[in-house]
Amino acid sequence: MTSGRPRQPASMKKGKSESKEHLEKRAELEAQMAGEANQVYNTVPESLDDGGKEWYVFIVENLENISNILGDLDIPLVTQTADALSKMDQANDSIKRNGLMIEIMDRNGNIMPRKNPAVDIYKMYNDIFVKLSAQLGMTPSARAQLAELKMSKANEDEDPLLKILSGK
Repeated sequence: MTSGRPRQPASMKKGKSESKEHLEKRAELEAQMAGEANQVYNTVPESLDDGGKEWYVFIVENLENISNILGDLDIPLVTQTADALSKMDQANDSIKRNGLMIEIMDRNGNIMPRKNPAVDIYKMYNDIFVKLSAQLGMTPSARAQLAELKMSKANEDEDPLLKILSGK
């Protein structure tokens, strides 16, 4: 039975519920399972529209700067996230251009106000984006965890006693 929350990558955990050794082994296995990272950072999927391609590059460049967490197996996830952002941009353009309400003519020739369908499109793709971005570590809490881990790793690397104990 699984809990409602997705399991965090080992690299984003502090070791409160699992030992440091366990997390290190798990992080190593996760890196192996992610596979190579030859294409994720260097190839933009042709299936994306121009806006999606821009978002794809933005996402991978920023995630690469934070940590090299992405592997080629993540290409579909990043592609879907970039596509959702592009569709949100398109829906938002329609909302800006036409407003939240549009006028339509009913079968009797009466002008009736209706919600702009772009509002529902925006909401649908925003829901997709929220789910996918959380999986990619693009939330503020995930970034805070990564920052904390980088700081603790830097402190460990600086500690002379830990250097001696680890044989460095």
